[in-house]
Amino acid sequence: MPPSPPSLPPTRYRIVPHDLNAHLYQASVTVDAPDPAGQAFRLPTWIPGSYLIREFAKHFVTVRAECNGAHVAIAKTRKDTWQAAPCTGSLTVIAQVYAHDLSVRTAYLDAQRGYFNGAAVFLCPVGREQACVTVGVREQDDGRAVAAGRGVGALTLTPTSQQLGDVVLV
Repeated sequence: MPPSPPSLPPTRYRIVPHDLNAHLYQASVTVDAPDPAGQAFRLPTWIPGSYLIREFAKHFVTVRAECNGAHVAIAKTRKDTWQAAPCTGSLTVIAQVYAHDLSVRTAYLDAQRGYFNGAAVFLCPVGREQACVTVGVREQDDGRAVAAGRGVGALTLTPTSQQLGDVVLV
């Protein structure tokens, strides 16, 4: 029997309605022990239950990274993959995601409602697919709550980040 992989610290996700009129979420992922050679992040192009290639990355408007409060270079290396420069400490990648698709397989946000499928908005750190994840859903910066107060809180998923594709939060 092969040895078990070492225990990985949880991957932390956070999502905030960034701009209701522009249909933008701000989604972030924090990795406490990023790959010392530079952490890669990717999105799926397809999810189970869908017959279409989704290309979720096309909805990512901006992507930036920081480590210990300092800017970290990050570049899109493939249509579904971003590579962050090496850093020491917790690495956070922050993305603005366009959310104006009524399908429950992607994301939607306006002044009336908001929902998202984790596979469409959360970058997965490559090599950490088996890590536990925590998802924080926050109010908009101006204090207005998501979906009239519903859905604000946190969710912990175990054992794998692959389960994010099975979760739709409304």
